[in-house]
Amino acid sequence: MQRIINALAKNKNTVLFVFLLIISIYFLNSRSYFHQTKINKLSLIISGSLNDFRSNIIRYSTLNKENKLLIEENLFLKSNRIKNIHKNKELTKSKKEIYFPFSYLSAKIIKNNYNKKENYIIINVGEKDGVETEMGVINSNGIVGIVYNVSKNYSSIISIINSNIKINAKIKNTNYFGSIGWNEKKINIMTLEDIVSTAKISIGDTIISGGMSSYFPSDLEIGKIVSLKKENNEGYFSIEVELFNNPNQWEYVYVIENKDIKEINKLEIKD
Repeated sequence: MQRIINALAKNKNTVLFVFLLIISIYFLNSRSYFHQTKINKLSLIISGSLNDFRSNIIRYSTLNKENKLLIEENLFLKSNRIKNIHKNKELTKSKKEIYFPFSYLSAKIIKNNYNKKENYIIINVGEKDGVETEMGVINSNGIVGIVYNVSKNYSSIISIINSNIKINAKIKNTNYFGSIGWNEKKINIMTLEDIVSTAKISIGDTIISGGMSSYFPSDLEIGKIVSLKKENNEGYFSIEVELFNNPNQWEYVYVIENKDIKEINKLEIKD
């Protein structure tokens, strides 16, 4: 308190000037319409400039973060596409052209449920952008889900952490295929089924998309094995997989279009 008093005493002339200036402005503002208009206009200019400056800083910071994420995901998609092309080249060396039926559409998540048994996501693209039901959805870290419903401007997605979804998967660098689904216990833990107990696998092995469905290309990384047990007399492993994708941190995704989906669906035998 004494420091404040000393500071005021030391700068008493400046304090007196500011005080008299405020009083003068007050009387001008209250007694003269002309001065009132000028002061209000000046106040609006100052406050508007400050708000605009603040908004630009926030916008720059946000755009910088968004651009970084989009660049990261674009690089991922390009590298993944190249990887698939090179893989196909090894298998189809006699072919002149390499065919890759998948294309991608970027989107932003505007709603993400991850604390229920049946979790859904809403993204900001829809019918007008070419989105249809049963399209796969991914991001830079792996699989996110499958498109369930579409409106003109938005789409809902069944999240990978939804008890009603199972995805074809395989253990990387092997021919062991199975289906992976959420175990409903932890947000980032999945259960891999249908892997025979004679399979030579171990904790830490990577799980990838199997490519046996029309939703996703093969070789998309899903997670790693964190628990491995042999079920008695059943002939299969009980496997828990930790996702590379953290569901509560999803922001941007890519919707996958399989250009051959309609042709494939025509050939499938209906139950």
